[in-house]
Amino acid sequence: MAIQQSIPVHLRYGSSGEFTAEVDAARVAVFRPGPGPRKDVAEAVSHALASPLDLPTLDLALVPEDKVVIALDRDTPCAAEVVAGIWSYLERKDIDPAKVTILQPVALGQKSPSDPRRLLPISVQQLINWRIHDPLVENSCSYLATTTNGDPVYLAKELVEADFVLPVGATSYDELLGYRGTNSVLYPGLSNVEALRKTVGQGHQELSPGDERPLRQLVDEIAWLAGIQFCVQVVASDCGGVLEVLAGSTDAVFKRSRAKLDDNWLVSMPGRVETVVVAVSEDVSGHGWNQIGRAVATARQLVKRGGRIVVLSQLSEEPGEGLRLLRGEEYPENCLQPIRDATPVDLIPATQIVNAAGWARILLLSKLAPELVEELFLYPLEESSEVMRILETSESSVILGAAQHTFGIVE
Repeated sequence: MAIQQSIPVHLRYGSSGEFTAEVDAARVAVFRPGPGPRKDVAEAVSHALASPLDLPTLDLALVPEDKVVIALDRDTPCAAEVVAGIWSYLERKDIDPAKVTILQPVALGQKSPSDPRRLLPISVQQLINWRIHDPLVENSCSYLATTTNGDPVYLAKELVEADFVLPVGATSYDELLGYRGTNSVLYPGLSNVEALRKTVGQGHQELSPGDERPLRQLVDEIAWLAGIQFCVQVVASDCGGVLEVLAGSTDAVFKRSRAKLDDNWLVSMPGRVETVVVAVSEDVSGHGWNQIGRAVATARQLVKRGGRIVVLSQLSEEPGEGLRLLRGEEYPENCLQPIRDATPVDLIPATQIVNAAGWARILLLSKLAPELVEELFLYPLEESSEVMRILETSESSVILGAAQHTFGIVE
């Protein structure tokens, strides 16, 4: 049997960047380009709703006069296609579009999402409500119930007053929750300011996604208190697309979607490598420091101490308050406590980058000024061709596409 001498590598990064090379197979421990998107998202949603997991079909839980709220997570890939698929199903069940509301969570520091109704017929677009929850608005939340710990829970008034709530979002890795998905759209993003303050955090670098997280348990308890049983979830592909669509009971969908996520995006290795190359593509949430931070966090888990993390991006976003605290410091570790104390909007990506910069050398290809990159304890790259020279001098490497979706584990 012939031994593979080289691996053809093709990575997309940013909105238009591409890196293509032939890499010595003996030097590559893992090459994971990321799964490609499916083209029939709306049709896949309709099919999933027609054959849900562990529950009867959705029409048995609805009557035409019900007030329906679609709780749509902001980071849902192909959100308009997903909504179109849901509406095509609801329409066949004679649901009144004027009684349907699409509700999305607040997200500090993020731009407003595009209209998820845009692929619906014009007449339906004008009837279905679309709102972004604003916890600062007076009376925007109503009391739901009290948790087993005795804490009162407040959710967006639309959720509490609805006859039926359908959580819709993407199952993904999350710094605070382990796995984001199903019920996590509800809390804290669709709660009050106090809930947002209580759940500010910097992630749990020492935990794997499946480890128990208090916040995840709280989210699931809140969904139970709200009587939510049915959901629609997607698993992301590369290029901001959708790989899989699932519908049915929250427990069954969460279990199945986590397995699909791990099959395609979890990188598990027996040992660390000298170089990790992470390509960061533009996705539904954009192409900013949040995406860079998640990719770097994965690389930090897989690279040897003192190794190299190479980030391929077209990043042009200015650093936020947390990252700006790195300027003028002698060592990145000195910034951790000031960042924690400031609790800035970019707390998580700033912490991820500081932790990685204290462990390995981070080389960043971006559209930022080289002087700015260097102030953040990063080393600027001018062009993607430099990556090939790095790979040629590395004894072992990992190469990941759409790395912001990945999670790395060394066994």
